[in-house]
Amino acid sequence: MIAGEPTGAGRQGQHTEPGVTYSPAQLARLLGTQQPTAEQAAVIAAPLAPMAVIAGAGSGKSETMAARLVWLVANDLVRPERVLGLTFTRKAAGELAERVQARLAALYRAGIGKPADGDQDPQAGDPVIGTYHAYAGRLVAEHALRDGLEPSLRLITPAVAWQLASRVVAGYDGPLDELDWTPATVTAAVIELAGQLAEHLRAPQDVIEVGDWLRRCQAEVAIGKLGKLPARVRDVLACQRARAQLLPMVSAFAAAKAAREVLDYADQMSIAARLAAAHPEVGRGERARYQLVLLDEFQDTSHAQLVLLRSLFGGGHPVTAVGDPCQSIYGWRGASAGNLRRFRTDFPAADGEPAEVRLLATSFRNTGSVLAAAAAIQAGLRAAAPEVPVLVAPPQRAGRGHVRCALLDTAAAEAAWIAGQISELLSLPPGTAPDGGPWPDGRAAGVRPSDVAVLCRKRAQFPALRAALEAAGIPVEVVGLGGLLTVPEVADIVATLRVMHDPSASDALARLLTSPRWRIGPADLMALGRRAKALATGSSGRQRPADLVERTVSELTGDRGSLVEALDDLGAAAAYSAAGHARLAALAAELRGLRGHVGRPLAELVAEVERSLNLDIEVTARPGADPAAARADLDAFADAAAAFAGDQEEPTLAAFLAYLAAAEEEEFGLEAGRVGESDSVKLATVHAAKGLQWAAVFVPGLAGGAYGHVFPAKPRVTTRWTDNPRLLPFGLRGDAADLPALAGLDSYELAEFTRACTERELAEERRLGYVAATRAEFWLGCSGYWWGDGSSLLGPSEFLTEIRAACADGAGDVAQWAAEPEPDAANPALAEPAEAWWPAEIAADARHAAVRAAGEL
Repeated sequence: MIAGEPTGAGRQGQHTEPGVTYSPAQLARLLGTQQPTAEQAAVIAAPLAPMAVIAGAGSGKSETMAARLVWLVANDLVRPERVLGLTFTRKAAGELAERVQARLAALYRAGIGKPADGDQDPQAGDPVIGTYHAYAGRLVAEHALRDGLEPSLRLITPAVAWQLASRVVAGYDGPLDELDWTPATVTAAVIELAGQLAEHLRAPQDVIEVGDWLRRCQAEVAIGKLGKLPARVRDVLACQRARAQLLPMVSAFAAAKAAREVLDYADQMSIAARLAAAHPEVGRGERARYQLVLLDEFQDTSHAQLVLLRSLFGGGHPVTAVGDPCQSIYGWRGASAGNLRRFRTDFPAADGEPAEVRLLATSFRNTGSVLAAAAAIQAGLRAAAPEVPVLVAPPQRAGRGHVRCALLDTAAAEAAWIAGQISELLSLPPGTAPDGGPWPDGRAAGVRPSDVAVLCRKRAQFPALRAALEAAGIPVEVVGLGGLLTVPEVADIVATLRVMHDPSASDALARLLTSPRWRIGPADLMALGRRAKALATGSSGRQRPADLVERTVSELTGDRGSLVEALDDLGAAAAYSAAGHARLAALAAELRGLRGHVGRPLAELVAEVERSLNLDIEVTARPGADPAAARADLDAFADAAAAFAGDQEEPTLAAFLAYLAAAEEEEFGLEAGRVGESDSVKLATVHAAKGLQWAAVFVPGLAGGAYGHVFPAKPRVTTRWTDNPRLLPFGLRGDAADLPALAGLDSYELAEFTRACTERELAEERRLGYVAATRAEFWLGCSGYWWGDGSSLLGPSEFLTEIRAACADGAGDVAQWAAEPEPDAANPALAEPAEAWWPAEIAADARHAAVRAAGEL
């Protein structure tokens, strides 16, 4: 004990167990770690009882959780091997385990917490720290037999689940008249609906009963409308019929998994929750095994996870749940922010009283100005969740940071502005952080590309931003599989794979034909289109004059035959220019050669396509490119192909292409992606950036208007179960109390339901905006524009307006604010150029010569 330090309950702001030896402050000094704040000390030294901790972004929750565990061990209140810690990702679990083990090792070196002679080695008593799903998997393996299930059930990846579901859909011969969708879209819908049924512990019969209720409501409305149903009611009923048509495929998908003795993540959690709820002895065993349970990111838990944890550790067992309702951004995949708000009653104390709630409101990540901007976006959320604190910066960061906002004329101007701002940051003097002050860690270097991230609401924003950054000579890396598909070199590989597999993939072939590599001109494209039509109709294909101005490449991909088949049978050479025929023949030969490799493993096939397209040479030859950084996107795509092929029964090219199509179509993608180690600006969606941080962050696209929204976004697919057959009716969800309720089908009830759903969607977007802002340590750039890529006028979204107000209050500055266009103005980005030459001539510069020489070599 350190002389002069009071201990126990006498320390202000702490409520410790009676008879403790070390206070949190004493322990920090003994171990040489950062002194906890009063808020942190209150959490660290809280009694062994249920407790919820509302921990804001960057408030040191992982550090506090580790310190609480070590404090309990030091005071001989728990044994380390009898502590269970759960979080969502293996990365987060590994970081928490490493932090805890380092602290325990320091504790043992200080002679504290060592077992008595004859006891086991202290290093053997490590806490059990893992993911929620890994813990559920262990419970299923140990207790599956209680419900007549095989303990050897094997967990499959989302890619394997996709293949199983796609085979079920392909073999289904039931009615689908209510589903005018592609097979890939039906497959995604089956997986999503099956997952929701599992996560909310529901069965297909429950969905059928909702249909019965809707028909009774329909009858009531029909009486009032003299038998004539309003269009809105007919739409709701049609949506339910479509949902009912998905159910047989959902059941067949479950049967396919059962036949193979496999389960997906949703199944695993559902089975574990049912086992825990139905067999009290499972909970008794787990409570005897673990004296303390630490639950991280509790705001992202699903209903099944809540049922599992409440069944095992409810009723007063010491559970510490940490999270932030304002960072609950995964509602679209089953997470419920209400789980954290209801923790007090779901996990009451042993005497039945609600559990304690404590706050961590000091952000050690962000600076004061960044937090002011984040608080402006968060204000709308705090109104509905008053328990959430406004984050403050510690004294050394309170007066630092800078926020800059801008409203540009066009999306292209915004991309150029962001590239310019990043160039300025990268040119700051050595030792300077983005806000102009010194680095807190004393770093001698200035701002590096890897210190910067551009976080987008939609992947559709990626291409323009990436092009602007590359044009400015700034290295950039795209994060996530869905985002990778927007990268030009990856898109070329995917287009080539599609042409190899599908004779009708004319749109993919058109991309290759007009690419810088082949540069087929309009006259030769039209000749190829005429050849495709001739092959489809059996006509002679005799040439006719073509208007090369009015006829566009997109017209070639219509129902006039297959360009892919025409490429294999070009017909008379005289129909083309000499150069065009030579290039088309070369491309045809290349594709025929590649088709001979289709039987190879997917990863090898992707590598062969990359080599044939000379993409490895192309990316490495970029001016100033670091070879490792230049290949980052190609390597990430190759990893995705290898991951898809691994552990597959039939990893076919067709299945892989369908999987990629879904990843491209679904806004949130099928995988979150990972951030590479290259020294490059990271271009990612906000969802993929959760849990990460950068010194400088840009949030583009804060634009919206009467006819379109970028951020906050209008859902591409509605989140109302009355309009989206892929969704489970809200009344069947475990978190129904947090969701809009549909009372009936009359016009007022439908209008109220729609209004409540709109408010819910905006709250989800606001949480996403808050997460984006709090990824920034020193510098936050927020921007929007009047004109996107359509004809509708946008303008500043409410988020950008709120950021502007924060800047006016001292958080930063307004770089520029473009005036609103005149009422009759048109989007300048859509204006026709006065004159353009296509294909463009290739500049005969040194880079072109180097690439040419490398290609010949």
